[in-house]
Amino acid sequence: MRTTQAILAFFTVILLALATPLKHQEASQSTVTIPVEITSYGGIVLQTRVNNSQPMSFYLDSGASSPLVINTSKARELGLKLQGRFTGGGGAGPNSYEFSETSGLTIALDQRTFTDQSATVLSLRLVEEQFGRTVDGLVGVDLFLNNVVEIDYNGKALRLYDPQSYVYSGAGESVPLRLRDHHLFVPAIIDIPGRGKLTGQFLVDTGGCMMTAILTAPFAQKNNLPSSGQKTIVDQSVAGLGGNTQLLVSRADHFKIGSSVLPSPLIYISQDKGGVLANPEYHGLLGTEILRKFKVIFDYSKRRLILERNVNFNEPLEYDMSGMSLRAYGDDFRILKIYQVLSDSPAAVAGLRVDDIIEQIDNTQASQLTL
Repeated sequence: MRTTQAILAFFTVILLALATPLKHQEASQSTVTIPVEITSYGGIVLQTRVNNSQPMSFYLDSGASSPLVINTSKARELGLKLQGRFTGGGGAGPNSYEFSETSGLTIALDQRTFTDQSATVLSLRLVEEQFGRTVDGLVGVDLFLNNVVEIDYNGKALRLYDPQSYVYSGAGESVPLRLRDHHLFVPAIIDIPGRGKLTGQFLVDTGGCMMTAILTAPFAQKNNLPSSGQKTIVDQSVAGLGGNTQLLVSRADHFKIGSSVLPSPLIYISQDKGGVLANPEYHGLLGTEILRKFKVIFDYSKRRLILERNVNFNEPLEYDMSGMSLRAYGDDFRILKIYQVLSDSPAAVAGLRVDDIIEQIDNTQASQLTL
């Protein structure tokens, strides 16, 4: 079921350059195709094994600067030895969070095996509640730096190529790809009513689920956004590792990346005072609602992001008009509770309130549904 949530959480940008890069693989092949699940909100789920475990659900997150992240609950279940206890920041949300490290891991992504790996261990419970499913871990940016990574959203496949032998022969367009602070950025132009065309460097975030483009608070302040007369909605339903964020939801006239122009896209303007969305070094994040309009190929060896338009390219970018957001609770995430109700929205008019539990939708028990 595609939930009536206004937006789902995006995977936060984790500013932790801690672990061993994902580049030591056994039985390397020039091309490996890995079947993936593409969720309704654009998440890319990889079946991943840790130390010969049963397959687990790891999300592919180019916005995570740590090569690997393992959920604390899963690390304990696997009996991993945790090293240290640290406090971090820099993710989405203004608050700090705790994490540990673990090492000596063997990670298997389908036919690719990576040995002697380290990982960051932290709680992903808040992300799970927003997605309504188990999130065992994240595969971060190092996979993109050491392989040519092709994401076929329509074909539901991930392909890894050897950078030394990779030759692109498709009809897509190359956009400059830049590495900064262990994050990947592309240039883009956003045309704002009353402000004209603004150019920025946008972090490419495959974990930015259900997001189009998010403008950081400093970038918005510098350009006096939102402009006078620009209609906005205050949305506090998104949370990252640093807790709840505050976003203003609005529309731009156009969003342009390369020669591709998206008309009337949703944009999210951060109001955060801390965390990555308050970082003056960042202009914005590029999320899955835009990325999924393309077959996306990360070729960092040639400093380019290749974009091939797919059948989704001309679909409009919409905001959920129900006016409420949900989160899922319980061990199996089957308790659906209202987390936010926007004033004067259909949900508010219907009398729905924060903390109401959804019991039934169209004669179907909510316990049988997922977000």
